[in-house]
Amino acid sequence: MSEAGRESSASAPEAVGEALRSAVEKTLAATAESATGTRERAQELLDDVVRRGQSAREEVTRRRETATARLAEAIGELRTADRESLERIEERLAGIEGRIAALEGSHAESEPLPEVEDSPLEPDEQGDPRD
Repeated sequence: MSEAGRESSASAPEAVGEALRSAVEKTLAATAESATGTRERAQELLDDVVRRGQSAREEVTRRRETATARLAEAIGELRTADRESLERIEERLAGIEGRIAALEGSHAESEPLPEVEDSPLEPDEQGDPRD
């Protein structure tokens, strides 16, 4: 082979290597730009997830506070109803006591009331009177 043929043979692999190197560098550069865009988009998505998470946490906190306030209000209403019920029961009991006293007074004038025998059972052993 002549020297010119050897030089062109020797420069041909170098030229191919240089072309390949250039192509790889261009591909990496294009990929790097794409990767940067992907990284930025991933960061935006992550930021959005964090914002939504914080918003959801705030909503849950607000709902919990609302539910707690409503529950406290309902318990307060139940207690009020209980006091009112007790007052009505006390009024009815006072009326019944008055009627019994009146009956005992009128009955005492006519004949004595029979003695009521004490139950041999303790109150908790007697059972529920509604049964």
